Amino acid sequence: MAEVIGDDLHSFIQNAKDEDSVPRDFDVPFAHTPAFVGSHVDGYDNMVKGILEHFWKGQERTQIEGTINIIPGFDGFCVGNNRELKRLLDVMGVSYTLIQDASDQFDTPSDGEYRMYDGGTKINEVKKALNAEATLSLQHHNTRKTLGYCEEVGQATASSHYPLGVQATDEFLMEVAAISGKEIPEAIRLERGRLVDAMADSQSWLHGKKYAIYGDPDFVHAMAR
Repeated sequence: MAEVIGDDLHSFIQNAKDEDSVPRDFDVPFAHTPAFVGSHVDGYDNMVKGILEHFWKGQERTQIEGTINIIPGFDGFCVGNNRELKRLLDVMGVSYTLIQDASDQFDTPSDGEYRMYDGGTKINEVKKALNAEATLSLQHHNTRKTLGYCEEVGQATASSHYPLGVQATDEFLMEVAAISGKEIPEAIRLERGRLVDAMADSQSWLHGKKYAIYGDPDFVHAMAR
């Protein structure tokens, strides 16, 4: 129940290292996430900011042009979404770091090999992410404090409300292209055209229907736009 009564996490971690309960060179990033303040959206933002601050604070930044950090946000569908996101960025040839990539950890194969932490974003990748030209958040409400910190260290920032649908995906890819200097390849344009064609074919089944939308703010915003 850490933080319910205002635990001093910094002192707790320092005491653990002083008593050799935790090796002194072992990274223990943390964030103050007091209970009864905000929701899981705010907690996610605090934790991502805390991790970046732990590894970036006091470090010298050398900007690498065209490199991008991507923060997916609090995404219950990250297994499929993150993989598709990485596929699109790889097709474009973009140099990127996906901050907080849980896709492989949540979907480890059952093949007889035990994997404690499969995939994910490595510590060295997080450290190098300080040098990125820009950080893009795919969920604005989940990353307001994090983006503010990225701006403090000198990075350009941008955010959206979940790249869901043709228009939002267009906006995301054009933002990536503008920062990275990479063209959107014909392969992605063809995929877009096939999607638009499928939407046109199915519109007679969906037109005039009413839907109730419920969920986190960025997801609802994307679904309702």
